Amino acid sequence: MRQLTAFLVLVVASWAIGMGLGLAGASSLSGDRFSRARPVVSSTVVIQSFSTRDSLAAPTSAVSTPTAVAAVPSTVAPVDNRIVGLRIPAIGVDAPVVIKGLDGARRMEAPDRPEEVAWYDFTALPGEGSNVVLAGHVDFGGVGPAVFWNLWRVQVGDIVELQLADGRVVRYRVSGLETVEEATAPVERIVGPTPMERLTLITCAGNYNPATGRYDQRLIVVAVPLEQSRQ
Repeated sequence: MRQLTAFLVLVVASWAIGMGLGLAGASSLSGDRFSRARPVVSSTVVIQSFSTRDSLAAPTSAVSTPTAVAAVPSTVAPVDNRIVGLRIPAIGVDAPVVIKGLDGARRMEAPDRPEEVAWYDFTALPGEGSNVVLAGHVDFGGVGPAVFWNLWRVQVGDIVELQLADGRVVRYRVSGLETVEEATAPVERIVGPTPMERLTLITCAGNYNPATGRYDQRLIVVAVPLEQSRQ
């Protein structure tokens, strides 16, 4: 398990969440950058334990005659929680999801293309019971509006769908939106581990400064699993 304390210290120390998720271009989040050590998230997707003891019959006597046993194929489908797609029907988003982490300077890597959304490998995957963090460009140099251009239009109650690598779809319901100042953003609250599962979407907002290539605010959208939202 990765150390939560180290994660929070590193994240707070370098909250550059300045997501050059805007006109800064494709190679780096010249804005939404922040350092971290990976939080308490399993390095594997899901760890499950299976027993084969149910298929072993106890001997009825000290001496038994060997019999042929036909192999029984497993009926348990493999679980692969990797996120491969994001859909937000209310604003027409249907985007591929790529895996990103930190660059050599310990800054969040940006999606390489305007239509992509990044899932950050220091955060949870669906089903792991913690914070699933994704980010996307609001606009893109030489292109204009990008995948999260209309994220501000999302409303509480809207559905967000994550397509998983094993074919499953996990659905979340938007529970809140907020805009934070880049300089004072509560990084640990936004991207740190949470006691219950949630989905966090991040993009740029506010005013763009051409001199720095940064926006001065971040838009944060939080959603909870449908099952959780009904409680």
